[in-house]
Amino acid sequence: MPEAGAELVRTARLRVLPGGAAAPAPDAVRVFLMGADALARAGVRSLLADHDGLAVVGDDEPGPRGLAALGTHRPDVLVVHGPREPREVAAILDAVGPELPVLTVGGCEPDARSARGLHGHLPATTTARQLAAAVSLTAAGYAVSRGRRQDADTARPARRSGGTRVSDVPPDTLTDREGQVLDLVSRGLSNIEIAQSLTLSEHTVKTHVQNLLNKLRVRSRVHVAIYAFEAGLR
Repeated sequence: MPEAGAELVRTARLRVLPGGAAAPAPDAVRVFLMGADALARAGVRSLLADHDGLAVVGDDEPGPRGLAALGTHRPDVLVVHGPREPREVAAILDAVGPELPVLTVGGCEPDARSARGLHGHLPATTTARQLAAAVSLTAAGYAVSRGRRQDADTARPARRSGGTRVSDVPPDTLTDREGQVLDLVSRGLSNIEIAQSLTLSEHTVKTHVQNLLNKLRVRSRVHVAIYAFEAGLR
């Protein structure tokens, strides 16, 4: 028993437990975020979390620790947020090599040297849908840039490594509903957003997306987006 007048003081120690995030789907584009601002990285991560076909597998600040984490996670695309100067981008490009596609978002404009190594630079005003579309196209070998219109709602492909089209299925073989779903998938909308746009259930949208994949003979939503660009539908 405590002495009279004594106070009982409870202490607690905060423990950070390992994350319980589910493993990314086999066909998901694996994304790693790099940037000096931890809060900004968390914001970008949350923006991409709801996009089907994308999985953010890690994030860290630029430097040796970030590069080590990058090597561990082996992403398909590296997104660098808010670089402060072109030489920072150049150092990252030198460290990761040409095999890993790199996109920069916000921060400084790339200089001539870093621009040659990047797959694209997007402004700080880029929306989640624009970024999701840019990441998907980058993973498929495209370099991306903003469209000329200020209200353009996605990135556009500037070039692609290799010349093989993802599908030879003519666009006129698609039904009207398949065309609508294709357009929305290519804009980076998730199944829930497509369902809201077309006033359908999410289950029905999943069925339409799977039917579209089968009809185009492609493996993922990324390829659906690329098909839309290659077919001149976007």
